[in-house]
Amino acid sequence: MSSSITRHGARRGRLGAALAATVASAGVLAAGLSAGASAPPGTEPAGSIPAAAFDQALFDLLPASIQDSKTLHFGALWETPPVIGVDPNDTSTPVGLSPDLADAMEPILGVTVDWQNMQWPAQLPGVQSGVVDALFGQVSITPEREQSIVDLIPFDLIGQGILVPADNPAGLTRLGDACGLTIGVPVGSIESDLVNRVSADACEGQGKDAIELAEYQGAQAAISALGAGTIDGWIDGVPSLDAVATAAPDKFAVVPIPADEDTPLFAGIAVSKDQPGVSEALAGALGTLIANGTYDALMDKWGMASAAITADQLTINPLTGTAAGEVAEVTSAST
Repeated sequence: MSSSITRHGARRGRLGAALAATVASAGVLAAGLSAGASAPPGTEPAGSIPAAAFDQALFDLLPASIQDSKTLHFGALWETPPVIGVDPNDTSTPVGLSPDLADAMEPILGVTVDWQNMQWPAQLPGVQSGVVDALFGQVSITPEREQSIVDLIPFDLIGQGILVPADNPAGLTRLGDACGLTIGVPVGSIESDLVNRVSADACEGQGKDAIELAEYQGAQAAISALGAGTIDGWIDGVPSLDAVATAAPDKFAVVPIPADEDTPLFAGIAVSKDQPGVSEALAGALGTLIANGTYDALMDKWGMASAAITADQLTINPLTGTAAGEVAEVTSAST
């Protein structure tokens, strides 16, 4: 393989300096917040998470248009709690881990966050075209996306699972047990690739029926289809599936996909390659939240402590090391 790199104003050294400054100066504002916590995920009072101080260096990384409006536009599909969902009593505002993290970033960056509810197929084109400044909810980090589509800042690390009926009638213990069944996945997702790969290896390669794919625009439609018996399972991140099964234990259960079928994936904040300053500013703000304890407190709040990343894992495009704003056009070399 050979690759060529196209730069879009990449600033390799600036993020490292900004992160170092914010980590060095951060006080432990949220120390002890998670100790002994016993409240259900998401029920802690909002005032328990203190605000961090404004960081001029991170604000200066933002494009002039965002500095002038003091508004960052985020997009996500509000259907995957605990990462992002809605309060049934107020469906106009998202709630969950990513909205809370975004709220905690606001005072650091000196901006207000505005949210758009976006179906998955519209998300990556939307951030690339400038409909929103960043996606913060459903984007899994892959080498291809890092190199050629968007910049990605990791904010959690989770495994995938299969949502099944509560009695697990097919007796699934792994995805490879689903030969001949119909499994739901998001439209145009990496889950589609996962199902096709496992089906080829564990089903078709063993003379069994293939796993059939059913693509859905969002989680709610897929969960409804599962409840109606239209599909046999729905693949998503384990925390989101656990939230569904916990809310309706008489209807649903979760089968984790083992590591030999699919390794855990970073979920990332996705930013257009045309806005490297946004990537650097968001990574710097998240670094502050990790350093001062707010990040861990919010992961605990939403029952996602096991999915927390470390400061060492907070790197823009962590899988490939592609610098913010760079596009790697990968071509196959003849052999």
